[in-house]
Amino acid sequence: MNDTKTPVFSCPEEQKVFSRVYKYADMATRLMEEHKTPPFPNTYALMYAYASAENDDIVGIVDNMLERGDLSAYEIDEVYSNHLCPMQDQAKREKIGERVEAQISSVLDLVGTGVENSDQFETVLQQIGNGIGQTTSIDQLSAAISNLMSENQRMAGQSRKLSDGLKESRKQIELLRRELEDVRNESMRDPLTSVHNRRAFDIKLAAELDAARQNNSGLCLAIADLDHFKRVNDTFGHRIGDEVLKVFANIISENIKGQDLVARYGGEEFAIILPATDLKAASILIDRIRLQTFQRKLVLKGSKKPLGDISASFGIAQFVPGMTPDNLVELADQRLYLAKRQGRNRVQAEDCETNAA
Repeated sequence: MNDTKTPVFSCPEEQKVFSRVYKYADMATRLMEEHKTPPFPNTYALMYAYASAENDDIVGIVDNMLERGDLSAYEIDEVYSNHLCPMQDQAKREKIGERVEAQISSVLDLVGTGVENSDQFETVLQQIGNGIGQTTSIDQLSAAISNLMSENQRMAGQSRKLSDGLKESRKQIELLRRELEDVRNESMRDPLTSVHNRRAFDIKLAAELDAARQNNSGLCLAIADLDHFKRVNDTFGHRIGDEVLKVFANIISENIKGQDLVARYGGEEFAIILPATDLKAASILIDRIRLQTFQRKLVLKGSKKPLGDISASFGIAQFVPGMTPDNLVELADQRLYLAKRQGRNRVQAEDCETNAA
């Protein structure tokens, strides 16, 4: 007996919508199988977006990735973070915005009620005042005073309600502000290593380059690349490779100052922005990071099997007037590749070849 249920659609238009959804879902699954991509939610979301062809940028990027055969988990996550997560971040911000609007509406209602009560209280006071002026007996005066006290108590109660309501709204708005800040911070972080991502790097580099230009201050950029990282992944698996990335990111983070920024720039590449820093100071700092990385002897949990030497190569560029962010990145990249050619596990801060580190 076939237990498969046929979906019931309320109208032909609904049937068309579901048909498209099923079609794109099937295409996404086939693409994942054909290209042996990691079977993760991010991969499916990216392939579904590619199949639906609703975003030209995603279609172009995935076309290039398929052509290069470059469908690693990191590259997929990078595209997902840069092109699909912003949509989710925007949705989160919109929801928070709706809640802020609701709180503002509540505040306006409270203020409106307060104004209305105040006007009523003023009217009653005026009436009581006029009545007191016309009293001819102790009983009339006593009744007027009793009326005044009753109205005063009513107004005091309304004032307390208004104050409590405004305090609660203020608390809720502050909570929403923090939620909005959390969403913004999440969108600027690499989910694996928790350091900043490429988007945060681009924003920070542009800002620091403008500051260096305006203040005539120092600025250096270092780009780091873990040596033979593919060998780690191939030998021990991607999960261990991810742990190595976290360790390296942590070593960098522990050595930089508050005004500096480290970002995951690519798969195993990291970028370090060093404001108010000259080339000599940057070289000393980056070499300390290089040495600590090489000296960190990593072993597998349980078996205690050593991973072998983990090292990184670095290229450093110093900002000079007239440079753009792209110029600075390109120069740091060139010096990184020069460090690689000279044997790796070294810091390159010049355009010419130097002795081994």
